[in-house]
Amino acid sequence: MKLSKLLIAIIVVVVIASIGAALTLMSHLTPTPPTPTPVVMRISYQPSWHHAAFFVMVEKGWLEKVFGDRVKIVMRQIPTGPDQMNALVAGELDLVYVGATPPLPVIAKGFGARIVAVANTEGSALVIREDFDYRGPTSLIGKTVSTYPPGSIQHTLMNYWLKKNNIDPKNVNIIGQSPADQLSSFAARAVDAILTPDPHTYTAVLKHGGRIAVTSSEMWPNHPCCVVLMTKEFIDKHRDLAAKFIALHIIASEYAMDPKNREELKRILLKWLPIEEEVAAQFPGSTNFHTDPRDPEWRNGLDLMCQVLYELGRTVDAEGKPIRLKVDDVVDATLYEEALKIVPQIKAKLGL
Repeated sequence: MKLSKLLIAIIVVVVIASIGAALTLMSHLTPTPPTPTPVVMRISYQPSWHHAAFFVMVEKGWLEKVFGDRVKIVMRQIPTGPDQMNALVAGELDLVYVGATPPLPVIAKGFGARIVAVANTEGSALVIREDFDYRGPTSLIGKTVSTYPPGSIQHTLMNYWLKKNNIDPKNVNIIGQSPADQLSSFAARAVDAILTPDPHTYTAVLKHGGRIAVTSSEMWPNHPCCVVLMTKEFIDKHRDLAAKFIALHIIASEYAMDPKNREELKRILLKWLPIEEEVAAQFPGSTNFHTDPRDPEWRNGLDLMCQVLYELGRTVDAEGKPIRLKVDDVVDATLYEEALKIVPQIKAKLGL
């Protein structure tokens, strides 16, 4: 009997040890779940405070707080919209802060991208040299005016405004330049005037002795300017991330517009833009921050821009045939509506 009890005890010990060994072996054999590969979000912006909302969300660390390890942000500064569109078409970008007009020729050719939010309206000006006897639009006939490259907001504005004043744009020497080249040309007196966005208007005035002859709000009241553009591929693959980014854009735009954050914005702009304190102090200048692509007045302005680019022959389809785009061809407001619904919960996550 004693032997039987001893045998049973030995068997129990062996069984327990075997189970423990098996569990240990299984724990080594069970593969560890792989770490998810982060989604890469490639974002482009221009050296202008029109894109201050993006600067704010980066500097405040809001992208990390909202996306965590799920998203890897890759940022790229590109001076002008047409150059940004070249990078977009080359497959190098997913999201672009850009003027409303550069995407139109690209979309006309069938590229999959949509405006998903507004960044700002107005915010540019025609700055003339101090020795320029400017008496109105006709004073520009025979003169050299620098804008951003053809297809940009500034180039479109100049052509629209000259025609509105019964001046053939061919009678003005309009050249396309980057903002840095505009300021260099202006300082070297190689051009008579520049049509440029904030903050370069104030740099031309405060650093190079220029004078604002006419603001873009006077040329074209409430005209659309910069927008947030996304590729359809990114929206289709990562719609929830796209909506969260737009929610952050809305929150950051509100933050940038709040006068009590003005000093902080000034510090952020000095970090992101090649400007000095006296220029940063002009923020927001003539720039109106605005985010809603459903706004009827903004949509009417964009529709007029579609018409202007059509008349300039800049919107053609893949076969080269002129195409007059409509607002619904280039804007997807549904993502903005989804973003609005999650703004409160994201604000709570950010402690706002």
